[in-house]
Amino acid sequence: MTTKQAPKRKKLRTAGFSNPNALKLDIPTPPTLRECLGRGFFSSGISPYGHREMTVAHSMQLIERYPSLYRLACASPVPSSSPFAREGFACGDGWFAIINKLSAKLSADPDLVVGQLKEKLGLLRVYFEPSLLPSDEIEEATDAALAEAVAESRITCERCGKPGEHAQREGHWSVKCEACAAEEARRKKVLLPSWVRRLLALRKKTVFDRSGLLAASGERSRLDLSPEHALALLEKYPVLYREAWVAPKNPASRFACGGFEIGDGWFHILDRLSARLAKDTAIHVVQVKEKYGRLKVYWEGQQNAPPDPRLDAEIEAAIREAADESERTCEVCGEPGMSEMRGNWVSVRCGPCDRSDEISAACERIAERVEGLDLAAFSASANAQDAVRLAIVNIGHAAVDQPPASRARLPTIDWQRLERLKETQAVTDMSVDELWRFAIDEASVLGRKLR
Repeated sequence: MTTKQAPKRKKLRTAGFSNPNALKLDIPTPPTLRECLGRGFFSSGISPYGHREMTVAHSMQLIERYPSLYRLACASPVPSSSPFAREGFACGDGWFAIINKLSAKLSADPDLVVGQLKEKLGLLRVYFEPSLLPSDEIEEATDAALAEAVAESRITCERCGKPGEHAQREGHWSVKCEACAAEEARRKKVLLPSWVRRLLALRKKTVFDRSGLLAASGERSRLDLSPEHALALLEKYPVLYREAWVAPKNPASRFACGGFEIGDGWFHILDRLSARLAKDTAIHVVQVKEKYGRLKVYWEGQQNAPPDPRLDAEIEAAIREAADESERTCEVCGEPGMSEMRGNWVSVRCGPCDRSDEISAACERIAERVEGLDLAAFSASANAQDAVRLAIVNIGHAAVDQPPASRARLPTIDWQRLERLKETQAVTDMSVDELWRFAIDEASVLGRKLR
């Protein structure tokens, strides 16, 4: 039998969010979303925090037309603030007309305040700040308006607003028209590094084959189980992980497509769990992943076999025990860690790995800010330069907090060089050429080492 937990549902009026791991804004920047828009930080479609955003013109139109609904645009984005105060309209311009129509309907309730507006799984999502309970009529009208907007976003290209198709593209759900989908595929093919393209090509091979190839090449993500550990599990428990020899095509199990979607820090937890599950040769694993900061293992029994409640209870108890242990274990290194909300995700990290993640995230933000730019375009964009400076200072502060144990695990990184980046004035005085060299050369190499 398959045992899966139902996804957590967000309530309409209680979807408050927080970000305890927010960046340190050491470079003077406008404190509110509205002031950020005024300086043009979102003109490229990417905010200083790395989120995909609606452009300035459309964002300002919505904020000015519906000031009560989007009042958080004038709130200071402190670590505990709602995502809208930092991210704004986290979706493409193609949905502007949908959001404009939705906003007009939502404005009927003056107590309603948008706490987050974004794209998720290819669809429009709107969450609200906690407020007074509205009347039944207003709540029904709000629910109907949201449902209509979500349905419309399913058939509208998020990029240009033309009719589009809701489909999974390269592992991510999105709504694109044919022209935008083709353009996005072309740009990704050009912009992605060669090693990333090789990893994507490996997705067409079985879990066993690609683990062997990755073990030979050494190319992998830090939050995927290393090929050495993956091969060790497959060799010890070939019956339990029989899907590892199945070609990843639809319909196939999630394990055949994704393999072990966890970090090396949980290897020993999964190894002990596998030893317990492998005692019953009738079951096999169909998915292994991290979700909400916990190890998730889904399994299936023998087809057409009558259920055995006692056996099912034992298996579920073993999986639950492993999941509880994973909540106390850093997913990256295996040391004792803490499960908490970091950014928009729940994860388990020890202190050193938590700070390493901040450096890696800053490198990703730099890469997004310079994506598609050359030196001339970068020199002409003060917004891109400010965003890169902000990310560099954040790298410096995160590097200072790296303890000796973390530095020992990453000996190829020049930690003293990174520590000097915390000096705000020194980074502010960097020339455009120095910023460009750091963004193109140093940030990409540093991000690669941290993976």
